[in-house]
Amino acid sequence: MDVRPTNGSKQAPARPERGGYHGGMNSSRRTFLTALGGAPALLRATRLAEPKLAFRTLGGTGLKVTSLGFGTMLASDPLVVERAADMGINFFDTARSYQGGNNERMVGGALKGKRQRVILCSKSLGQTREAALRDLDTSLKEIGTDYLDIWYLHAKSKPEEVTDELLEAQQTAKKAGKIRYAGVSTHFNMKAFITHLTAKRLTDIILTSYNFYLNEDPAEAIRAARKAGLGIVAMKVMAGGLARIKRGDRLYGQAPAALLGRLEKPGAMLAALKWSLRLEAVDTAIVGITDFDELEEDTRAMSEPYQKSDGAVLGV
Repeated sequence: MDVRPTNGSKQAPARPERGGYHGGMNSSRRTFLTALGGAPALLRATRLAEPKLAFRTLGGTGLKVTSLGFGTMLASDPLVVERAADMGINFFDTARSYQGGNNERMVGGALKGKRQRVILCSKSLGQTREAALRDLDTSLKEIGTDYLDIWYLHAKSKPEEVTDELLEAQQTAKKAGKIRYAGVSTHFNMKAFITHLTAKRLTDIILTSYNFYLNEDPAEAIRAARKAGLGIVAMKVMAGGLARIKRGDRLYGQAPAALLGRLEKPGAMLAALKWSLRLEAVDTAIVGITDFDELEEDTRAMSEPYQKSDGAVLGV
């Protein structure tokens, strides 16, 4: 398993987006909570003070979202998701394709009874109107909700991938009350693709890769989209993960060794999150969170503004 340095001499398990997946809580904490019943009251009692929350308005939707969102792609422990909601984080992102569909079920169970105070997002990779709407119905069933706040056409990077029938599927879902807002997610070709979506007014929300290491900075396109009233959600703010970097995935032209050298420094992951949130046009950033330590660290980005020292850590 990958490890990342801490500020001390010990090594801490790497985070999934920051390294290798280690299954949520560390074993000692899981054993401790299991032995004592894993009660939420105990969990709350063992945590530090509640974080200072920061809220931003999600484009023209009027939704007030915490600037830190919870990306659940690799999350497996519902207690961590539940704890985030209890802390006041209100933006949760999943997808039909995550963990073979099991992720939506886990998220729904963790947020049961909290639906009215959270914003739920899911995604479909469906290529046809029928396939996308079928995915949506399955998502609603698995999560246990009557509607999604945001439903994304997932992993699009070219204009021709956002077809008329997929856009029609989103409008059909809106009219049926199954979704509140339509979104498109994009991992590549962000600058040109965001500009296209903005000019054509094809969506309400854009979920886009955005981080300090991109070889083509989409900030100008993001600002223009936000000015036009689109909501902006940032993802891959921590470079997509140390494991991905090591296998050469989604480097955007960067040299793996050089990027690893920057991200393995103490404090680099939090600095990367703060770097993305420093852009005023970013309404929220979804971060892959799997355990309580990660949750605690990431919430600091809402109250600790980006500093020159963060840039020094990242080498920017």
